[in-house]
Formats: sequence, C-alpha cells, structure tokens
Amino acid sequence: MGIPFENLVRDVQSKLHLLFLEKADNNPGRLTMVEAAKIPWSWVAVNVAKVLSEYPTGLTDTVLLSILELMWEKTFIQRFKGFDKITDEANNRELDIYMHPKFSDWIAYSNENCEFFANRKIRIICPPKANAPILNKQKDIQMARRYRVALIPPTELLLIMLDRNDRAFVLREFPDRIRDISARSNYRFWLKIIHVEVFVHITPTPNLNPTEESKSQRTDIFLVDMSSDCVPVVLSLYDKQTKLASIFRRNDYIGLHQPALKQSTGSQEFVFEYASDTAIFLMPEKEAQEASLAKVNLTTLASQDDAFSYTDPKKDIAERDEEGFIDCSNYTQRIYLQDLVHRMLNVTLLGKVVGLADNNSFIKPKDGGTGQKMDRYAIRLTDSTDTMDITLWEEAGHDSRRLRVGQYILLDHLVTSDKHQSKANNKMIWYVNGSVVCGTKIYNISTLSCLITSTSFRSIIPLWHAKENKVDHFQAEGMIVGWELFLNSGQKGQSVLSNTCSESSKIDFLDYSLSDRITTSAHSRCLLPRNGNDCEFCGCQIGNEVTHIFRPKPEVADAAPNSSSSSSSTNSSNVHQRGWEGWLQWNLDDGTSELSDSISLLQTILNVTASHFKSMSHQSQIQLLNSVVGTQILCSLSIGANDPVRTN
Repeated sequence: MGIPFENLVRDVQSKLHLLFLEKADNNPGRLTMVEAAKIPWSWVAVNVAKVLSEYPTGLTDTVLLSILELMWEKTFIQRFKGFDKITDEANNRELDIYMHPKFSDWIAYSNENCEFFANRKIRIICPPKANAPILNKQKDIQMARRYRVALIPPTELLLIMLDRNDRAFVLREFPDRIRDISARSNYRFWLKIIHVEVFVHITPTPNLNPTEESKSQRTDIFLVDMSSDCVPVVLSLYDKQTKLASIFRRNDYIGLHQPALKQSTGSQEFVFEYASDTAIFLMPEKEAQEASLAKVNLTTLASQDDAFSYTDPKKDIAERDEEGFIDCSNYTQRIYLQDLVHRMLNVTLLGKVVGLADNNSFIKPKDGGTGQKMDRYAIRLTDSTDTMDITLWEEAGHDSRRLRVGQYILLDHLVTSDKHQSKANNKMIWYVNGSVVCGTKIYNISTLSCLITSTSFRSIIPLWHAKENKVDHFQAEGMIVGWELFLNSGQKGQSVLSNTCSESSKIDFLDYSLSDRITTSAHSRCLLPRNGNDCEFCGCQIGNEVTHIFRPKPEVADAAPNSSSSSSSTNSSNVHQRGWEGWLQWNLDDGTSELSDSISLLQTILNVTASHFKSMSHQSQIQLLNSVVGTQILCSLSIGANDPVRTN
C-alpha cells in the first residue's frame, strides 16, 4: 500500500502542476498562477490521504484531481495571498459596527492631522448581526438604514491591521522589550509570531465565576521581540478569544498594547493574556520587512562563528529564517528521513512502521507542586533512505496505539528539536517530535480501503511476484481456499482443526469452545489482548474500555508493544500455561501462489463481530467458517521474513 500511495501522490502532484501551468497561460495574472503551480508534496500527500479516507469507495483519479484542484485554489489564496484576497460569493457589502469601548482611544487617535482609523483595515471574528437587513434593498436610500445595512454589535475579537506606512506609529507606540519587564502593569510590545497552536487546550476545572471568563479553553501564541537574546513569551487566548488564532500566521508581527501579565509558570517565564484593555495590531511579514520593522537575529547571520561549528555537514533542504528554523510547509519535494536536520517545522514523512514502544511517561516539572505526567510514545519509522525514532506526545500519540509493525503511515506536522549534547558520548543530537500543539496527525495508509476498492488506484501484485521480489506490503486478489485452527502448542503452533477436518481428536471442545480459543477481551484503545487491569502499551488503566476481538497470532500480539525482556518472559510463560488459546489462519490462493497466514480482517471476512461469534453455537461457528471458503477477496498484506508463502 505504501508504494501505490506514493505513486498516486506523485502522479497527482504532477497533474496538478501541469493543470495550474495551463491556467497560467490563459490567465492575465500569469505570475500568480505560476506560483500556484508550485504545490508542496506534503500538501498533496496529506489531502490525498484525507480524501481517500472520506471516500472509501467509488473514487476515480479524475474526481480526486478535481477535488484537490478546488482545495489547492483556496489553500493557495489563504497561505500565499492572505485574507485580503479572500472574498465570499456575495461580494463586498457595507456594514455598520459598534466598536467596543476598548478601541475608543484608537478611533480618536490622530497624528499629523491624519486620522488613524481613516481607511484602516480590520480583521474581525464577526458576531451575529444585531438586525436583519433586507439584502436587495442595500442601495435604496429611501429606506431607513437599519433595514438595509447590517449592524454588527461590539466585540473584542478584532485586530487592527498595519502596513508599511505605519513604521513611525509602531516605533512610537511599541517601545517596550521583554527583558525590561518589571512590576508595572502597562506594556506595549512589538513582537514576532514564531508559533501558533492549532490545538485548543481543555481545562478540566474552569472558572465558575459568572462575571469572569471561564477559561475552559485555551490556545497559545508564542512570540519573541526584536532582540537577539530574547526568550519566547506566550499570549494565551481563552474561550471565544481562541477564534482569533485562525487569523495569526507564523512570522507575522503584532503590536501588543496593554496585555495582562500572568504569573510565571515552570515552563514559560512570561505569559500574557488578552485582557479587557488589551488591543492587538497585526502587520503581515512582507509589510514588516518593507517597513524595516522585521526581526533581525544577528546570531543567525554569523554562520562562520565558532558557536555554530556543530552545524550538520549536509546541506539544508531550504533556507532558515532569522530564528534559525526551516519551515517545510512550502517545500515542493518529498522529505525523506535522510533530509532531516535540527530545527525543522511542518515536516511530513511517509514510511513503514518497524517498531512500537510502550508508553514511556514523562514527568514535566512544576514549581511548588507535583509534576505533570505526559504520555510519550515512540515509533520507529523507516523509508528507503534511513530509519529513525519519532516521539509522539500526549493526544498525538494516542492514535499510534492501533498501528501495527509493517504498516505504512503518513505523519504530518512533525518538528525536529534544537541540538543537545548527549550525556552518553558528548555528541550533539536532536530529536523528531510530534504533538497536537504542532498539529501532528497520523494517517494509516495501509488501512485506506479506497486504494483497493477503486480500480483507478488498485495495484494488484501476484503472490509469486511478492515472494520472489520479497515485497513486504502489497495488494493481492485471490480466493480463500481453506482455514485452519492453531493452538499455542510448540513454537509455531499446532494445527488441530481445518475446513477439511472439522472434527478432530487432537482437540477437546468440552472445556473450551472454539470461540473461547479464538476470541479474547482487549483494550479498546489499542485492540490488543488484555493481560490484567493495566495496559502497558497505552500506559493507562483499562477500566471499562474493553471490547472483544478475534485473537491474533502470538507473534503479532507480542511484537506490537515491543515489550521489555521481563514482560516478554511473562508473556511467554502465559502462552505455555494457556496452551488452549489459538488463532485462525486462512489459506489464500491467486492461481500463482498460496499464502497461509492469519489475515487480520477476520471480522470483515466473517461479517460478524467477535462478541456475536462467541454467542453462536459450536456447529454454527464451523458452518460460518466453512461458508467463507471459496470467497474471492481483495486485500492488502504485510509479509514478514517468517510468513509462509507457498508457490503452486
């Protein structure tokens, strides 16, 4: 599935590129359309995965291309042209707005006989209108204005836009620096946005005072000032204020007027809040550069300095910004593991899972209190260039619990850390991380059924070809020609029942029924058989999160968590103590070879749940298994070194 998906992404990217070049030839704004033809591989890969997951069947390459064409047009306008180029279908309209009292001083502000708000653009999260105007009567001056022009009630969710002509205003009104923060209450900062969270933090204990903000939801904006030795500060937006985060973009600049200073925490020295007197001014990066108001980090200019002698010898795939970061969101080529270096943002990787670790929780220290426990999950990923460990934090790693070794996944919005000195060998090292704060998401390419059901994307490989070329993951079409029941006796298991021998003296069903042997209770988060009240793989108590599954092969169940040696020995002893446990193994034949393996989609093949199968009588279970023999199926298969593939 990894190769078909990779080929599909490459073909779609190429077709979209040619499509927008053709549009450029027929468009007066040719230069703009030429820029639109530079479509990042990461954007294509992520959105192809999204569309395939939304349309599990019936999708064609033409439909997929049309969907992505419209999506990229909107994305290009927002990402590269800005909000000023976005217009709705109703075109521009005249509006009346009541300004919040906090903006009164700025409305009356004037300099050199020039009103500050004259022809001034604003960006606003618009609340519901205070009236119901008649749209087709907007230009009818005979009608009262309140009946024809929309009236917007006052709101704090408003940003005042600045441009290159406001240089003098910025220098005059925002003189403060972060290092000069003292006990005073009035601050006026000119700051650069270095990160905007795409995640809303939910507070389990909100403020219940009806006269104050509940602060049940929070989104953080990370900022730095113009000095080269500045540590980042945080602007926290709460509840309705979090909607403003959609307007902010990394590398834009804001004027922060009279923010409220929150008491310092263990992780950040300064945290500001958008208070009742706070006003925010926003200037796009391009305007700030042309007005000479952009940040210049002198340390990044000294590339020959001894302090940077540890820089990676390999060349960066893109230029670093003045903060020393590489933003990969606009990089048009695929990023491989060998391309990764320190301080990269918005990295998208496609690779095969070769290792999954148990939850190794991290205790985040707090001042004057118990540290905060954070879930930490490690995935070992490999592609054609390298193998690397990736750490997923908190919610970003929860989805990784249902991954299995051998599957191909797409990881979006990863970051690489700064360089740190290793305590083991004193070498400079860095890490690959993912979190919901960065917007990290996992797409399981191996489970995208659309790659099989849609003939446009299907790529069937004969079983003999997969064997001879040692293909580890591929699509196959064949017939189920038999099934076998194996018990955990011996290293490879013992076959005790099959479709050709439904009654056997090798097994006694009086103590344990067939369903008892091939079904088990599992943790619903990871779908792995439970072994106690705690799940070490997820790092949590199971509680009521229990479901029934068809039992996988012992190798699959044991290999998934990558258990430690002590736990592995425990699992091994349990296998010998509970030799009555077993699993079903199917025989698949495509006319060229025969594959005998435990196909994981047992529930899909039988069209019954494990709990339903367990409630059936023994004879009905045998009949159901026999009814599957002769069924033609399309499937994706992961073949390991020890998987039996027999050639006819």
